[in-house]
Amino acid sequence: MRHHNGSKPLLPSSRGNPQQHQKQTVGTTTWIIFLVFSSCISFYVGVWVAWSIQPPGGDSAAVGSVKNDASSNELCLSAINGGGGELGKRVGDALQLKIDRGDENGDLGIKVGDLLDVKIKKALDEKKCPSLSSQDTTTKPRFPNSVSHFANGLVTINRKDMFDTYDFGVPINSGAENEDILMIYDSTRALPSDKDIAHAAQYSDDIPHVSAVDATANCETMNVIFVKNPGRRQCMAIVGGQYQGYHIQRWMRLVGSGAHGKIDASVPLKQVSRMTKSDGYDELLLPKTKHLALHREILMSYLTNLNDLQEELKAILTKIAINNTVVVMTVNKGQSELLLNWYCSAKSRGFDTSNVLLFPTDQFSKDLADGLGLATVYDEKLMHLIPSEEAARYGDNTFGMIMMAKLLVIHFYVFRRNIIVDVIWYKNPLEYFQSSERTNEFDVYFQDDGNRQERYAPYAANSGFYFVRSNERTQLLFRSMLYQGDLIFACRSHQQILISLLSETNSFAGLTVKVLSRDEDDFPGGYHYHMRKDFIRQMIKKENDPFIFHMSWTLNKVNKLEFMKQMGMWYVQETCVGKPAADIMSEASDASSGIAGPCCSAEAIITCHYRDKPSAVPCKDSPPKDKGQHSFW
Repeated sequence: MRHHNGSKPLLPSSRGNPQQHQKQTVGTTTWIIFLVFSSCISFYVGVWVAWSIQPPGGDSAAVGSVKNDASSNELCLSAINGGGGELGKRVGDALQLKIDRGDENGDLGIKVGDLLDVKIKKALDEKKCPSLSSQDTTTKPRFPNSVSHFANGLVTINRKDMFDTYDFGVPINSGAENEDILMIYDSTRALPSDKDIAHAAQYSDDIPHVSAVDATANCETMNVIFVKNPGRRQCMAIVGGQYQGYHIQRWMRLVGSGAHGKIDASVPLKQVSRMTKSDGYDELLLPKTKHLALHREILMSYLTNLNDLQEELKAILTKIAINNTVVVMTVNKGQSELLLNWYCSAKSRGFDTSNVLLFPTDQFSKDLADGLGLATVYDEKLMHLIPSEEAARYGDNTFGMIMMAKLLVIHFYVFRRNIIVDVIWYKNPLEYFQSSERTNEFDVYFQDDGNRQERYAPYAANSGFYFVRSNERTQLLFRSMLYQGDLIFACRSHQQILISLLSETNSFAGLTVKVLSRDEDDFPGGYHYHMRKDFIRQMIKKENDPFIFHMSWTLNKVNKLEFMKQMGMWYVQETCVGKPAADIMSEASDASSGIAGPCCSAEAIITCHYRDKPSAVPCKDSPPKDKGQHSFW
């Protein structure tokens, strides 16, 4: 076959080669899709740039002359970080298309990716955006976009200012005037109203310092976390994007358990109990079978007799309550002279004791209370398991049992009226709690123990003195504690169990708790006696005027009495100590005044025991309590 001059050979028919036809079709489709996406992206980039330069309804003259580079830079950052804008959505759509087609690494994926880079770069260049490397720190976001779901700004607030503005109930530690707290904002809408501060909170190198009022003005919710782990390198992980948590998880590099636990930097982090000290020692003692059995026996006896006890109590309360308040105490034979001393000291200051209700744990204590004219509720079936002797030392088994008796009393009574529990008064503390500014301010008030061990965190409440308003929240608190009596037996104290339940009931039911700080003058105790000798000297000189003094922080009753006697806090004649009420009355020359006549002194009876411990008078001739310590005077 001949070809015509100047003509080209005919191309073979595509119908004769199906594979070549399919390849040509795919190539054409690819370019069509590419052109469509190129057009879409060009359109939306143009819209975005136009919107940035002149928002709808804006003043073109004002916007046309950009007042400062900061606003322009913010728009640039919005383009780079803002995945919620229209451009961000288009980028996401393009990427998803690449994945769906399995072509994220193919020609189309590369071309779309290149096009996005070009379009974004061109838009930023047109707006004269600085490169990220040279970006001004005043417009560089403080937090990356990856944490913007819970961190969008940061300010500092003076710790004392924060505590003065919001009473969290926990005692404020020293140094607050010179320390700040961090406030993290999860939303830009929660930032302070001042625009300069809000901008600095989001972008500036220096974290802005603001007042507590301004910092929280736009907060609809505030989560407060107290942190301190003495002597350890502590990390705090704030996890956003998760289900809301109401407790702090503690993780430590720990080997061993219980009393054998210790820190080992070479092992992985593991979850630990809130009772674990910073050295790795876990102070939580879980109940054994014997604790469960004892708790069950006491609980069954208590609940079985509860109805009868409530009827008896109802009749007594009608007679003695003053302003819906009763002073409630419990005592056993071993502690009976402390009850007698409280009564004698109260009478020496002219306090009314007619609204005192005593729950004795034995007949000896009941007879003594009757001889003092105090109202009592005594049930032998309930109290027969409680020891009559005093605890040999703080935290022994007897101490734990007596604390359980105290809990039964509080639980039994909290359903009726307000409560206050104490041993020594200088002024009537009811005046403090019933003052108009504190009416219904907090559900429970506690004296600050002063001890800052981890097991007492965060409240450090002392369970020897507290005031309870009877309501549904406090009833829940003590009901929960009653059912954890096995833990009280195991731990041999109810203080750490009570504090953990204060935290839980605060979180769960909104119980409001106030601990009266050890740094204030109104409610001193053992911490002040042993650690604040300057305060004790002021007390001796009558330069301060506390409501009460609680001689806590003592190893046993012997120490407690010795310290009280040399501090001028003792008002009981020695002839009455440890004697049954019947013997005291039989030896009394005048029975008309009851036990108080022969037993109570109108003035404090001061006896020296230790020269190195605080005393109302110089005790320089006495031996030291602690070896090598100098005289207090």
